[in-house]
Amino acid sequence: MAAGLAHEVKNPLSTMSVNLQLMAEDFSSPKTPVEERTLRRAKLLLGEVRRLDGIVNDFLELARGYEITLQSVDLGMVLNELVRLQEPECTQLGIAIGIDLDPEAQHVVADPKWLRVALLNLFVNARQALVDAGDDGPKSPRIDVTSRVRGGMVQIAVADNGPGIPAEKLEKIFMPFWSSKAQGTGLGLPMTRRIVEEFGGEVSVRSQATQGTRFLVTVPKTPRALPGGAAP
Repeated sequence: MAAGLAHEVKNPLSTMSVNLQLMAEDFSSPKTPVEERTLRRAKLLLGEVRRLDGIVNDFLELARGYEITLQSVDLGMVLNELVRLQEPECTQLGIAIGIDLDPEAQHVVADPKWLRVALLNLFVNARQALVDAGDDGPKSPRIDVTSRVRGGMVQIAVADNGPGIPAEKLEKIFMPFWSSKAQGTGLGLPMTRRIVEEFGGEVSVRSQATQGTRFLVTVPKTPRALPGGAAP
């Protein structure tokens, strides 16, 4: 039912997006103040429509589950690529990035596409926490990414030294649609948890006021670490 409703919402969003794009093209060279205002409003509305479409897409993924193909994934490559992609924006924001990877944790059993999505959600969450802290945040904001082997599992930590998450909010962060951010969808962390659980792993979080937040993703290192010893 939820997936069907989401599809019904996507249809008018698609129509609105197309028409707003056409309107923006019609006023792409404004000659009067009215035309300039119309172009700005069209672009603003187009941005909101795209944001809503993104929310609906995320909800659909969460509602219907993920098509997971378990395989051996080069974790080092995934994490280094993630850091390279995020580094330019973090540098502009004055956020340092540290990465410390255990050579023994080079490979994990996961789906490469969805592993990237899960880890990116955590990285964006850490970055946003530091940005939202503003002047009340740390003097030297940073995000640290680490990996370690624990038994037959690999632990991947994404930690920030931001203001931390209050205890009363920490209990809600994995609830769909709950968010403390004005523009947050409340779907990023529930998606991450669901994806990691599909791998046979788990996600935990530890946070302390003024000491930052640390998300820990635990995933199988080998097929034997999967429930029942199933091979991917």
